[in-house]
Amino acid sequence: MKTKQITAVLSISLRRLWRSKLMGACVILAAIPVLIACLIAFNPHASRYFRDIARVHDMFEIWVRTLFLQFIVFFVAGIFGFGVVRQEMDDRTLHYLFLQPVKRWVLVLGKLAAYLALASGFCLASLWISYLLMTLALFGPGVVVAELFAHGRFVILLRESLVLVLGLLAYGSIAMLMGSLFKSGFYALILLAWETGLPYLPSTLKLWTVMHYLQSLLPERPVGASRLFELLGEPAPVWLCILVLIAVPSIFIALCALFFQRRECLYAET
Repeated sequence: MKTKQITAVLSISLRRLWRSKLMGACVILAAIPVLIACLIAFNPHASRYFRDIARVHDMFEIWVRTLFLQFIVFFVAGIFGFGVVRQEMDDRTLHYLFLQPVKRWVLVLGKLAAYLALASGFCLASLWISYLLMTLALFGPGVVVAELFAHGRFVILLRESLVLVLGLLAYGSIAMLMGSLFKSGFYALILLAWETGLPYLPSTLKLWTVMHYLQSLLPERPVGASRLFELLGEPAPVWLCILVLIAVPSIFIALCALFFQRRECLYAET
């Protein structure tokens, strides 16, 4: 019964998110790596620098750590995660959800599932399309197929995709709670400063960032970026990364569900 209710809330939330103004911002964010990949792929001078596919891989690993994790995942999670709850309050439709014969925690889980499905779709499509655009244009399908399936690149991309999804889950759960509590997304600036500034601080403080565990889970370390990774500290063990990246969204979603359980629809306060 609960599964059917979550599915129903998921379907409603997907339709609302798909038609919301948030979509435009997330499409633009996801399109940035694809546009950069197009500029590289169709630049007549690119083949001089990318003489072998290993150089593309080195650059792409830096992209995953910086462009995708620190920028696209963070802001897509902030926009979608914050909006999936906040738009119900701003549009004054929250009371319609509360009138439905479902538990309020089911509403939260359904909205989380809707957010994660759309956000993951955009980010993962951006990751795979940008990689395939560059490699296919520069080296052709034969080299790319061999690299994906004979040399293990397909598995590496799958693992990187999983890390992106875990990042969306962690940051999105924080955003959902903030959207339940506040009208403004000012928290995102504080969180961004926290996540991007702490790597430059002592190692004990690095452990309090979500980014540290996401970076530690990535399967490859880009050549020539050792200084960057030193700033992030020693990689955490895989078991600890998984534990933290499951615990963080669990805590924030539980708090969000608790807040929903006690909330009344007083729109004058919103």
